[in-house]
Amino acid sequence: MKILERFLLALVGGLALTVAVHAQDQSGFISIDRGLSTFFGYEDENTGIMYSPDAAFIDTGIILEISSEYKDAQEHQLLTIRSFPTDEGLRNCYNLSSVQVKGSKYLIRASFMYGNYDGLDRPPEFDLHLGVELWDTVRPDDPEDIVKLEIIHAPSSIYIYVCLVNTGSGTPFISTLEIRPFDSSLYPESRSMVNFLRFTFADAQTVGYI
Repeated sequence: MKILERFLLALVGGLALTVAVHAQDQSGFISIDRGLSTFFGYEDENTGIMYSPDAAFIDTGIILEISSEYKDAQEHQLLTIRSFPTDEGLRNCYNLSSVQVKGSKYLIRASFMYGNYDGLDRPPEFDLHLGVELWDTVRPDDPEDIVKLEIIHAPSSIYIYVCLVNTGSGTPFISTLEIRPFDSSLYPESRSMVNFLRFTFADAQTVGYI
């Protein structure tokens, strides 16, 4: 029964996002490229989505580039990362309070590509929290592996934090963080729900805009 519930949630989520993004209405979108070293954002040439730097959301971590051998054909937002070595603390959080509205629902997506940025050729393992609650564990299989984690979140207040937690198995890092408003009528649950699977009834071009 729980598997069926997760399947239906993923199906509805895919349909909602396809309709919203296919129309190219970016109202309420927050797309953060974690490694931007400037104060200026950019428009992704493939999707038309605007990406912004993350300086307004966090003041810890260091910006680094992935290894050149993994840069070919990668999306622009995956070429740099923000890393959180131990001298930055074991828990580092992005404060998204300024973009959240109590009573609304959002899809939050975090993306990670290790790309051997530290030259160790050893992908780390660390936890991702939403506030104080465990969201998921990030486990890249290899330097080229792109891990994307999604959650539909219904914040109970205006305060929301996405936190990377060092669990002693390598240095946490992040590539991008994206927030999308979610149609509440299509998701009646008042709790947060981690994505299990998504089907999108659309052509490949539309899927690329999600």
